[in-house]
Amino acid sequence: MADGKAIFNRIIGVLAEKDLKRLNMCKAIGIKSQNITNIKKSIPAADTAIKIADYLRVSVKWLITGEDEISFTQNERILLDGFRQLDSRDQGDVLGIVEMKLENAKRGDILSSSANA
Repeated sequence: MADGKAIFNRIIGVLAEKDLKRLNMCKAIGIKSQNITNIKKSIPAADTAIKIADYLRVSVKWLITGEDEISFTQNERILLDGFRQLDSRDQGDVLGIVEMKLENAKRGDILSSSANA
């Protein structure tokens, strides 16, 4: 069951982790700062939860329940958050690097397995 205080703590935690200000978030998503404080006492409305989750770049499910739909390591979260901040050209560059690294890893596996044969 969703708990307002836990939701509030997740919001505050992500804001701190990303060095974001609560007031800036509230202005950006069009809610009053007091609305965030009120979350301690009651679960936010769906539209507010969606706006907060989008702003914080977290899933609504995680915001409400603390559970991810997919479990990410800390490095994966950092990578994904950074990737989302890039423009589409830079995202393409990052994907190219990842594909190159994967190809190199595959070649390394092929070379090591043929050496062991």
